[in-house]
Amino acid sequence: MRLERFISGFGKTLQRQRATWLGVVALVLASGLLSRSMADDKPATPNKSADASKPTNDKLNKKPVSADKAFAKRPVVAEASKADAEPISPKREKAAVAFAQQHHLELAELLSRLKASHPDQYTKALRELDRTRERLEKAQEKDADRYAILLREWQLDSRVRLLAARMTMGGTPELETELRQVLLERHDVRLQLLTYDREKSKARFLKMDEQIAEHVQNREASVDRELDKIKKNADLRKRSLTKPAAKRPVDK
Repeated sequence: MRLERFISGFGKTLQRQRATWLGVVALVLASGLLSRSMADDKPATPNKSADASKPTNDKLNKKPVSADKAFAKRPVVAEASKADAEPISPKREKAAVAFAQQHHLELAELLSRLKASHPDQYTKALRELDRTRERLEKAQEKDADRYAILLREWQLDSRVRLLAARMTMGGTPELETELRQVLLERHDVRLQLLTYDREKSKARFLKMDEQIAEHVQNREASVDRELDKIKKNADLRKRSLTKPAAKRPVDK
């Protein structure tokens, strides 16, 4: 009897771990674009020695936070969690799922499994995916070439996160090799994005240089044209003001 309970409990534990892993994977895959600053690019935080544990004058003089102020901060987190758990509209859900099926089939399959087994995690992941879809579609409207690079960066970033999640379940040399290769490709794509942005900036600067040169060369002519236009408009207004009003017919 004890053995059966142990086996049953162990099986439930594995199911919970698998569900948690699925949820984490789906969330990290659906999440938006990473910032350009990577973790190892961040400045190292100063090493806090054992002195940090000693009470300083600031700590001793620091007034305790009132219960009202401490409680006031809690609803913000609760409201954010509640908003993430709220159902997404069918239209946005359809658009997000279609986006995943077109650009990230692995994510679409994970979402399908989550929807059947863990609706709450599915909603959170879907909401994140919908935000990413909106950002990428706005980028596509502005610049189709840049959008293609951003899309590929997101796909590779999601792949990195998935492989990292798998490593927590047990790493292998093959998995590490695959992760390194994807990291290299993502690095190259980010370099491509930086290069593209630099070239676009150069083109904007060249256009500005042309406009500056035109303003310098055509200073007098430009001012004369604007002055003539103002004088003509002034004359037209003056004539309309001095023109006698038409007499109305007298009613008999």
